[in-house]
Amino acid sequence: MVKTSKQTHEISIIMRTHNSEKFVKKALESALNQTLPKKLFEIMVVDDGSTDRTREILKSYNKQIWVIEKNNLGPISSLNLGIKEARGKYVILLDSDDIFELDILENLYSVIINNKDVAFVYSDYFEYNKDTKEKKLINVKNNIFDCVAIGVLFKKEVLNVVGLYDENLIFPEYDLLIKIMKKYKNKYIGKPLFTYVRHSQSITANKKTVERGMNQLYEKYGKKIPIRQY
Repeated sequence: MVKTSKQTHEISIIMRTHNSEKFVKKALESALNQTLPKKLFEIMVVDDGSTDRTREILKSYNKQIWVIEKNNLGPISSLNLGIKEARGKYVILLDSDDIFELDILENLYSVIINNKDVAFVYSDYFEYNKDTKEKKLINVKNNIFDCVAIGVLFKKEVLNVVGLYDENLIFPEYDLLIKIMKKYKNKYIGKPLFTYVRHSQSITANKKTVERGMNQLYEKYGKKIPIRQY
């Protein structure tokens, strides 16, 4: 089991960054301006060796966020480090190029605290394609594997039990959902609570990478996992 830090908050928002100067401020503002009282959550940023102005921007937020500076961890290792160091009872991922609705924490938190047997809460979301300027609603009610990595509120103790994110997989977020759903319950909110931003540098923009990721899941579980088609 992963050793956890002392709990001081209800929720830890975990952000991983790398050369994110063009969009990290917008993501941070969406986290800082939540309708949930600020005393209930912390914002942790794991910066993985940025060489642009990202670290300068992060430092401008002073004590509003908690920054961990590392080099060459990779995105999944950065996320796992964030989870291990998180001081919240619950954790949620926000990537540095994505945006939370201002009431996402309030909505997810109210559900999870009122359903003690639930391990995670997830919701619909918007997908914005930065290249085509198209924005669409993604409804995940009928297929949980239409989710993306961000915007899911997890009980940290459950992540410690099932083993965090598999750093050998391209899409460890779906593997994590499978591991959790084998043992625990979850809840869905039929409301878009964040915006997932796609662009030419997104993992899902590379069809060969997506195919490799799907093949990895097939090899691990012996069946096709119905993740989104991009």
